[in-house]
Amino acid sequence: MTRFGLALGSGGARGLAHLGVLEVLEEAGLAPRYIAGTSMGAIIGALFAELQDAQAVIEKTERYTADPRFRESWEAFVQEPAEQERTLFDELRRSIQRRILTLRGFTSPSMQSAQSLLEPLQQIYRVRRIEDLALPFAAVAIDLYSGQPRIFRRGDLVPAIYASSAIPAVFPPLSLDGQLLTDGGGPYRVPVQVCRDLGAEFVLAVDIPSFAAEGGEFHRGIEVLLRSDQIARNRLNQFVLREADFVVQPRVERFHWASFCSAEEIRQAGAHAMRAALSDLRRRLRRRGSPLGRLSAYARRRLARERPIG
Repeated sequence: MTRFGLALGSGGARGLAHLGVLEVLEEAGLAPRYIAGTSMGAIIGALFAELQDAQAVIEKTERYTADPRFRESWEAFVQEPAEQERTLFDELRRSIQRRILTLRGFTSPSMQSAQSLLEPLQQIYRVRRIEDLALPFAAVAIDLYSGQPRIFRRGDLVPAIYASSAIPAVFPPLSLDGQLLTDGGGPYRVPVQVCRDLGAEFVLAVDIPSFAAEGGEFHRGIEVLLRSDQIARNRLNQFVLREADFVVQPRVERFHWASFCSAEEIRQAGAHAMRAALSDLRRRLRRRGSPLGRLSAYARRRLARERPIG
């Protein structure tokens, strides 16, 4: 049988769509044998590599994201709809939170403490070392000094997941082995090649879209700067996804990247996207099992590397 692997992309709260993807794959009897993840993809991917049970991963993640202390640490990042009813106290509290976060963003390396991410991670995993997980797993971070990826395939699990998930300016980078490591979701948003290096012959990439090609208002220089960076990352991601054998993209752009209060809707969006693609995925997997199919896939990947991004 074809060695089937998952490359789970970054995306903040939008990455909870991975839960729905895993749920549908398990129902269909298509359990991955290899998992690579970046940021939220690393958090969820490591849980599945430990538990090998999509429902158990969903339940554990839901308890994690439903914790009021967890949600409170993220709610200041989210712009609520104007029609949502809020008390004067709520407005004042959120205004103060945003001002504090803005001040921290200019005066310190991060808006949140490392412990605000490390403590929840230490609670959700029982396995302490990557090589003790039930499935081969890798997490991807970026070294701020060299600009090169740091691929975690062995060693302590929680620091590896933290490094992969430390969103720049939100959480402080991790200093480890002479490197300064942060969220790998910039140039390594979906770790397709990392999954293949683990041993996967067929890589299903789950890409969490962050780019909406639509009009918007850019009143401040920082908004233009962030949009330009987003465009560059999106074009790089298009090139990376060409290396995948199959790509699923849950439609979650409408959700804010920190909107963990929308966890159930986001999970359902992931499940819907995977169900819609399931018959095509089965067909591709069957074709890949033949010698001709393997040769064709190899030629397609070579062509993808040589073709310029258009």
